Amino acid sequence: MFRMIIVEDEPRILRHLKEKITTISSDFKVLGTYNNGEDALVELHWTQPHAIITDIHMPIMDGLELIQKIRKIVPEIQCAIISGHDDFQYLRQGIKLGITDYLLKPASDSEIQELLEQMKEKILLNQKLLEGEVASQISGVSTAPDNSLTNWSKIAQELFYHGHYILVYAWQPQGDFPEGLENLCENLLNEGEKYFSLPSVSANERILLVGVHSCSSERQQEWTKAIKNLVVTGNGITVSMALSTKGIQPIPELLEQCKAQVWVQSHFGGYCFWLSNTVPENIQHLLESYQPFTQRLAQFVIKKQKQLFFKELDLLMSGEQNLQVPESRKGWEQLLLFISHSLHNLSKDSIPTNFETMQAMEAELSDVVWSVRRIHELFAQIKEIWSSYFFKTENEPATNRDWAKDAKQYIHNYYNENISLTSIADHFQLNQAYLNRLFKKAYQSSIPDYLVKIRMEEACRFIKEHPFVLIKEIAEHVGYIDPFHFSKAFKQYTGYSPSDYKTK
Repeated sequence: MFRMIIVEDEPRILRHLKEKITTISSDFKVLGTYNNGEDALVELHWTQPHAIITDIHMPIMDGLELIQKIRKIVPEIQCAIISGHDDFQYLRQGIKLGITDYLLKPASDSEIQELLEQMKEKILLNQKLLEGEVASQISGVSTAPDNSLTNWSKIAQELFYHGHYILVYAWQPQGDFPEGLENLCENLLNEGEKYFSLPSVSANERILLVGVHSCSSERQQEWTKAIKNLVVTGNGITVSMALSTKGIQPIPELLEQCKAQVWVQSHFGGYCFWLSNTVPENIQHLLESYQPFTQRLAQFVIKKQKQLFFKELDLLMSGEQNLQVPESRKGWEQLLLFISHSLHNLSKDSIPTNFETMQAMEAELSDVVWSVRRIHELFAQIKEIWSSYFFKTENEPATNRDWAKDAKQYIHNYYNENISLTSIADHFQLNQAYLNRLFKKAYQSSIPDYLVKIRMEEACRFIKEHPFVLIKEIAEHVGYIDPFHFSKAFKQYTGYSPSDYKTK
């Protein structure tokens, strides 16, 4: 089934077209309907249509401009125009843009059917478009109603015909990948071999599928060495590779295994490994050796000796404590949670902490382990989080001011501006980890999550009152600079794209 969007500013014609296409052809599913070109362009990143039918004369962005912009993003999309204007100049511009057909309103059933057949035929002849669709099926990001690989097995066998495949899965906490991963893989290919870039569900991922004639252990070592030289740069990139000797069918399962193992094997300094050679790090034997260290830290917390507390941490980080440290992110997460839990147990009778505070702190430690790129960034964040043991005593005035309530009111007052946890904490001159912890305790939500909630609720209300407003204007109304970012956030929160929500 092929995905289609319709762009038409007359609601009656828009509904008619959608109903006719649904009735006439089971090969096409209309995933988006829009009354202007700009909204269609904003949501192109998630509708990923194979075909588009558009009017010419529309507000904000007309159909010809829309096709021109879409061609620059996805040249393979099949485009058709339906217009009430029998104007040769429009037809001439459409031909220059490579449209499939130019229909005049009102289009008959036979004209619509002929158009859909032409589009289907051209899509099936377009190898790149089909490769992209099969790739999205393999990686599990297709928006087609049936997301199984079996529906595409015949096409997959024709396009992905190699007997052996190397799957390359790369993960980086901030999506900051070096240029050249694709070129590196291409340079490692022999004649007749081919690589494909697969779509991913996250900006933190890169997925390559490489069709090869064979892959000996010597060749695997060659790939490991080449990729290690690229990724071990301190950017925190972890690459998992897997070999399929049974063609394309095992790839979806191997991809899931690669993702799971990257979560276990990821290193701060960058790491590369084959799925068949994975040995998870076990740090349980290290934890007992950390007990004297945690006891000293706890004493510094109890006595409010902040400088000595951080000096002790610095000694650990510089390696002067003679304590073995983990290699993987998972190992660091386990160690930090062990230290945090020990600190809480050893100091709970002397300082006013509770179970909820400990949980919030440990959640922050876990988050930071998986969000920073380098080990020194991790150390800086650890010190900031644990500084909250001293922060309240040193900085909170005796007035018992309700910082969480003040932060909540600030969000309600300024959600439509470019604010964040950092800017809110700066406004109150507070440590952001401390403020976020207070907020979680008071409202069972982090400040970033609460800010998104308020913005999305206001966006829903605004759409109901102004159903024909542009997505760009909705985004600006609730504090988003980028309408694409807003569209993704809105769909994640509501389950609908902004245009579908407007239709509802």
